[in-house]
Amino acid sequence: MRGFRLVLLLPLAASSWALSEIERASMITRQLPKAPTGVKTITTPNNFTIRYKEPGSEGVCETTPGVKSYSGYVDLSPRSHTFFWFFESRRDPANDPVTLWLNGGPGSDSLIGLFEELGPCHIHSSLESYINPYSWNEVSNILFLSQPLGVGFSYSETEAGSLNPLTGVVEDGSFAGAQGRYPVVDATIIDTTDLAAHATWEVLQGFLGGLPQLDAEIKSKEFNLWTESYGGHYGPAFFNYFYEQNARIANGTAHGVQLDFKSLGIINGIIDEAIQASYYPEFAVNNTYGIKAVNETVYNYMKFANEMPNGCQDQVALCKLTNRTSVADYAICTEATNMCRDNVEGPYYQFGGRGVYDIRHPYNDPTPPSYYVEYLQKDSVMDAIGVDINYTEASNDVYYAFQQTGDFVWPNFIEDLEKILQLPVRVSLGYGDADYICNWFGGQAISLAVNYTHAAQFRTAGYTPMTVDGVEYGETREYGNFSFTRIYQAGHEVPYYQPIAALQLFNRTLFGWDIAAGTTQVSPGYRTNGTSRATHTESYVPLSTTSSETVH
Repeated sequence: MRGFRLVLLLPLAASSWALSEIERASMITRQLPKAPTGVKTITTPNNFTIRYKEPGSEGVCETTPGVKSYSGYVDLSPRSHTFFWFFESRRDPANDPVTLWLNGGPGSDSLIGLFEELGPCHIHSSLESYINPYSWNEVSNILFLSQPLGVGFSYSETEAGSLNPLTGVVEDGSFAGAQGRYPVVDATIIDTTDLAAHATWEVLQGFLGGLPQLDAEIKSKEFNLWTESYGGHYGPAFFNYFYEQNARIANGTAHGVQLDFKSLGIINGIIDEAIQASYYPEFAVNNTYGIKAVNETVYNYMKFANEMPNGCQDQVALCKLTNRTSVADYAICTEATNMCRDNVEGPYYQFGGRGVYDIRHPYNDPTPPSYYVEYLQKDSVMDAIGVDINYTEASNDVYYAFQQTGDFVWPNFIEDLEKILQLPVRVSLGYGDADYICNWFGGQAISLAVNYTHAAQFRTAGYTPMTVDGVEYGETREYGNFSFTRIYQAGHEVPYYQPIAALQLFNRTLFGWDIAAGTTQVSPGYRTNGTSRATHTESYVPLSTTSSETVH
């Protein structure tokens, strides 16, 4: 996710994102989206409605012969309509597991991952799709959800209007006319990760309840959750909540579709700010690319802001002492968020001139290209996927709602991760080593900080090369069900930069193989042997002297 999306993690730049989105939208003259044709409807056993189409049959995205795809809405109530896109496995849809993919933000849409990273298709500059041979549906059925409501094509209600040029939020037609049809939501209803977990479980159960009618070929109940970025919050909290609710289904105290939980994967995730904040100044100047992105004065300021009295660490610790249930609690945690983001993480953006999501690139980084946003504005595509509202790649409403609760610095996500590591499931952390915003220094620190039964054994396991077909793509530390992998020459969206390595990280995790080589079935006592530190370095990368297009 680049600046105009994951800047939804960046209060400093949110308004500039909104302005550039409006400028871009103003160049596209179109009527209000038309109602899609040929939409089918099913009612699930749990009395929800699924509206859907089959985009692949109309030449949209997944066009591999014999591989089906479905997109549309899970309607939980008259005010809850969540967009989904489901792809069969290209290999064995009947027996391969189901994987839910979520992007982060908060407020960034999972279709970012679909089109830019791991989905069945990518988009040309000509706004036509082409097959991704390294899609994760090579080995799994994949479900993409746009969540919370207001993100992507999901909505509570819709109205004709426009986007405010300062805030990027939806305004009715009385302000600037009807420039499109947009989602209308009360973002404060789902304004924390924990609330989003509850809402997404209901959507997932609604979808799975209708899956036998939607696609009777899918038989497996094996389930995986993979996510990215703010997914460092989503992944642990969602997985833990899902697992608890699944146990209630198993013991008969709740109704629903019982699942067999297999794995949690987190790509370049922000899991715990108290741990990861310290690594922003370090990565800015001591990264493995030899890049000194800020001078000594800025570096020292970042460190001082982190460690000073009432600085980032003190304020995050104060947030941790609250119950995180009242307006006063939320205010304390929001203050901590702003202190850490603006003063420890943020100076790099103001003074570094380097990429948010790839330190090798300029701040206005045109990669990955986001042609898919315009692709989703094509009438033929909107009709094929069953939508009639304008696409919201990243919702400022949702971002600001989470901002006002201080969810970013809540301390419970590493605690959720520790609980998950006690379960009979695999947990894989993968970090591209060129990403700044969720850098691998901080990810590695998380992996070493988690406290669970086998923490000591994991910490003493060594790094060993991660290889695919003899090519080294990274370094992995693994013990039993837990692994941390640093992936070379990859920014924030790892599957975009290193699609072969990302697919194998996913494949090996799902099917019980060691992450490093994919040749050994992992047992509870399996461990990697090697160096205690990941020591691989790359040559210094000077910034290009050619101007880059402005990131929108």
